[in-house]
Amino acid sequence: MTKTSQDADVIIIGSGIGGLTAGALLARLYGRRVLVLERHYRAGGFTHTFSRPGWFTWDVGVHYVGEVETPGTGRDLFEVVTGGAVRWRKMPETFERLVFPDFEHGIRAGREHFRADLIAAFPHEARGIDRYLAAVERARRYIDVLGVKGSAPAAIGAAVEFFARGRRRLALSTTRQVLDASITDPRLKAVLGARWGDYGLPPGESAFLAHAVVTDHYFEGGYYPEGSSARLAAGAIAVIEAAGGQVRTSTEVAGILVERGRAVGVRLAKGGELRARTVISDAGARNTYLRLLPDTVTVPFRDELASTAPGMASVTLYLGLSRSPEALGVRGENFWLHDGLDHDEMWSRRNRLALGEVSQAYLSFPSLKDPEARGHTAEIITGVDGAGFAPFAGSRWMRRGEDYAALKERIADAMLAVVERRLPGFGALVAHREVSTALTTAHFTAHPQGEIYGIPVTPARFTRPYLRPRTFVPGLFLTGADALMLGVAGAMRGGLVCVAALEGPGAFARLRRAASVPGRALRPALHAGPESVSR
Repeated sequence: MTKTSQDADVIIIGSGIGGLTAGALLARLYGRRVLVLERHYRAGGFTHTFSRPGWFTWDVGVHYVGEVETPGTGRDLFEVVTGGAVRWRKMPETFERLVFPDFEHGIRAGREHFRADLIAAFPHEARGIDRYLAAVERARRYIDVLGVKGSAPAAIGAAVEFFARGRRRLALSTTRQVLDASITDPRLKAVLGARWGDYGLPPGESAFLAHAVVTDHYFEGGYYPEGSSARLAAGAIAVIEAAGGQVRTSTEVAGILVERGRAVGVRLAKGGELRARTVISDAGARNTYLRLLPDTVTVPFRDELASTAPGMASVTLYLGLSRSPEALGVRGENFWLHDGLDHDEMWSRRNRLALGEVSQAYLSFPSLKDPEARGHTAEIITGVDGAGFAPFAGSRWMRRGEDYAALKERIADAMLAVVERRLPGFGALVAHREVSTALTTAHFTAHPQGEIYGIPVTPARFTRPYLRPRTFVPGLFLTGADALMLGVAGAMRGGLVCVAALEGPGAFARLRRAASVPGRALRPALHAGPESVSR
């Protein structure tokens, strides 16, 4: 193609944080003219917020992040991708409370505090705790190996993999296997595995790599973007636009154009084509390979990918409160609520939610984390299988019928009851409530069955060569969670590795240099105020 035939240097499908990260890095570090296409009427993916009358505003995916003050790639990404326009508010020192039927354990910010508090609560497991922490440190470094394999030539990736084979065995064990090898006390195992909802699979199914990366990510505490999580997308969009790029919403991509074996652009759902030398997909591996590539392209791993089980979906109860939950002793920390000690057993009962049973739940207070919040809010989230909502799959959003509405009310009552047991009087604070299910997620994101983390983080997932940024189709790349690791930070690192695969390994050094330049903000007056996205 000649330059004049291109609509942009790079077209990115989807404006989740992985897509915006790749776009912002290409714009900021390389001056590329990026065109981001988003099917939703608002950009940002799971960085969305939405509002209701009464000054209630909630985030839908970003509940807290880590590493924003810790020197390293994570902090550099947040700074460069958003143009330095996001200010962070640190959560309380005890930022997580793990609640079980007969005991509770608080997690304080700081690696030393994390270790000391575990040993104080479980002194008989001191040696096992140190073995566990050493395993976390060793396993989480394997993510760097995957980053090299995803961005460097195959020979270099193979060599790095060979020298890291010991870390690989540990990282690709299950979380339960590592916990069983280090710890004997079932209560301590329950504590260490309690936050598995951050990566979507319980200890018996999840790769220890995912557990280690997420655990390490939060060692120094949790943070929330002042002004809501929408500031992340607003900052990245400003960086893209500053380089002459554009983010178009309400623009659905129906397919990827492939000519002479190379990706050359996209076909739009409403008609027309857009062309670029490079196409990057933030639509997830399933959508990219099974839906967007034309039938004329043979996908060698189609059957394997199609048969991969969907990841965890979620149900969220959004609550507007009549007054501050501080009256109940809450200071803005997260609560992980469990009705037992065996996380795998509790997960096996996930689909009894429709019957009013909640085995595990996560409780968050957006308004206590954000100094700019104008109304008091809370969110209760629990994991489910998206297939459980299949009877309503053919219905229209906001018009799913009385049976669906009754189901959501039953679910809301059950979720409130779980919180009421830990925080008596909480129900009396509720002034507004509404439920979002897996169908809501699927409607807005096109994720199969409403999965929220992409391809499940089983040990096998990290051995799949097609779950890397460079695809088998020249000119086509993956970004986001399926390109490397899930979560906000994981998807952003996926965006960085995608850029390195496209532009070369110098991307990592360019990121460090850009992050070291003072006064990075491109638009200091960025504002992402209340928005009327209806769930």
